[in-house]
Amino acid sequence: MLIGLTGSLGSGKSTVLKIFEQLGARTISADAVVHDLLEDEEIKKELKAMFGQEIFDNNGQIDRKKLAQLVFSDQEARKRLEELLHPLVYERVNDFYLEQPQGITVAEIPLLFETESQGRFHKVITVYTTPEISVKRLKARGMTPDEIEARLKSQLPIETKLEKADFIIDNSRGLDATKKQVQEIMAQLRLEETRNQHET
Repeated sequence: MLIGLTGSLGSGKSTVLKIFEQLGARTISADAVVHDLLEDEEIKKELKAMFGQEIFDNNGQIDRKKLAQLVFSDQEARKRLEELLHPLVYERVNDFYLEQPQGITVAEIPLLFETESQGRFHKVITVYTTPEISVKRLKARGMTPDEIEARLKSQLPIETKLEKADFIIDNSRGLDATKKQVQEIMAQLRLEETRNQHET
């Protein structure tokens, strides 16, 4: 089964992904895939043509912070970047899943609902926490209040993500409470997968 894991910025998706991995799921992160793609020479060429030299550092690598500042302050630029990267990300996720379609594969996709990609997954899990905790985490990552606001504006409200999810994880009550929720969801997914195997 291919499971999509999403949530708002700073909700703790990566922590939840790690717990799924500890419980035996295969995991992949869209952010890690994007990281790889930004090191690809062809992608670099396309981005240089789109946004110019200023998004590169002195070593010819893409400066992710500069790129983020550009796309989160310019909606058109963000759209062009997403149109280039999103199909490639989903292709990589799908290839990863198809390598081993038995068992549970969890893919962390921050913009899953924004890209209307829920149909690519058998189930979707939304992680949420309080706005206060999110902002505290993002500030700890070195983001300014303006950057946080710009990024949050570019995402759907968390209420919408919760409504659309098959499973919800409340990540505001400490690690043990989160682990317990992930264990319960993992048990349900395994049960459903077993049922599906018997039916096919």
